[in-house]
Amino acid sequence: MARIRRTAVMAAGSLVLMAGASGCSDIRNEIDAARGEGEGRPTAAASEPSAALPAEPPPGLPASPEPWAATGPGRCLASGVAFSHGEVNAAMGIRAVSIGLRNCGTKPYRVNGYPEIGVLDDDREPVGLKLIHGNESTGAADDQGPRELTLAPGESVESVLQWNNRITESGAHATGSYVVVATAPGEERDTLPLPVDIGTDGELHVTAWADGQGRDPS
Repeated sequence: MARIRRTAVMAAGSLVLMAGASGCSDIRNEIDAARGEGEGRPTAAASEPSAALPAEPPPGLPASPEPWAATGPGRCLASGVAFSHGEVNAAMGIRAVSIGLRNCGTKPYRVNGYPEIGVLDDDREPVGLKLIHGNESTGAADDQGPRELTLAPGESVESVLQWNNRITESGAHATGSYVVVATAPGEERDTLPLPVDIGTDGELHVTAWADGQGRDPS
């Protein structure tokens, strides 16, 4: 049976899809924590991105790493997971990147469905865009749809993000510098430095968590 294409519209000022109004406060707290405002989290480490770029690199090194290079696993969150992203494939203006989720804890960890994804600009403000779930294929990876997966400690799954950076109209368009990711809505989030240069259509395609087989975005 063909999957139904489901489009979720992120209104301006919203960070990600939310099941109810209570999620809005949580997400605003997450943004405030990342910017050093509001109550945020009790520790300083939790208010910073998992892999902030150095302001002044050692002599002889470039000013910053390649912006779309793959990252290693980020910090291990209290929930027992760590996020990372692969190298961005930018061929023909269609961007694709895998978001990795690793069980860095000591107990089995279950995932089911789509990650919660948000995009922030340079000022850590939400970027308005449309999240699209349920496509049979993003062109970069098949969307296998929601299914329960149990990760033993050290095991990983991934989701693929894809967007089109083509500009077909004049005016402002969505440009992000960070991706906020959680295993599912309401779960603990982390922030990954990742340029997201979405074009005029403002669409970000997201596949469900899967074991990675047949899902190479390159």
